[in-house]
Amino acid sequence: MINNKKIIIVEDDKDINNLIAYNLGKEGFMVEQAFDGAGAMQRIKESVFNIIILDIMLPGIDGFDICKEIKNDIRYSRSFIVVVSAKRSEEDKLYAHLLGADYYLTKPFNLSGLLGAVKEISESLDRVYLVKT
Repeated sequence: MINNKKIIIVEDDKDINNLIAYNLGKEGFMVEQAFDGAGAMQRIKESVFNIIILDIMLPGIDGFDICKEIKNDIRYSRSFIVVVSAKRSEEDKLYAHLLGADYYLTKPFNLSGLLGAVKEISESLDRVYLVKT
């Protein structure tokens, strides 16, 4: 399967990051990885990603601040944010959604659930781009 969607995985746990990247790569997505907040912000400023998979508790800049930055950048108006975090409280989930997160999955998460959400987003992006062009 060939897929032109760019995804960045922002997750400081290298095993989780690599697991997600491997499986999305197998699905044909173009995947980049960042392991801390500063590295993520640098990549996000350099390139536009269709989907951002974002942990909240990161070294340096936290995921809430990254989410806010992304949603305040007009280049990301058609991008989706999928939060994958150990923060489970309803307040954290609500705050993430208020900042612009589209999905919120708690750790430990089901990999097939994450892949399903990413595929659903990808298909909706295809429909949006078909209508707009």
